[in-house]
Amino acid sequence: MKTNHPADLPTKWPFSSQPAKKKGARLSRGSMVADVCLVAVWGATIPGLMWLGAMGGF
Repeated sequence: MKTNHPADLPTKWPFSSQPAKKKGARLSRGSMVADVCLVAVWGATIPGLMWLGAMGGF
């Protein structure tokens, strides 16, 4: 008769030390560069639009 010891039971992420690695969870270098560029453009657009609005008299 086999007994289940804690080491024999399957563990899920919140209760284990490391989350399971998924193959699709990796980001390529190109997608990281694209994300950084999008954040930079978004960060420059907001002050730019505010400056244009101030110049226009809003």
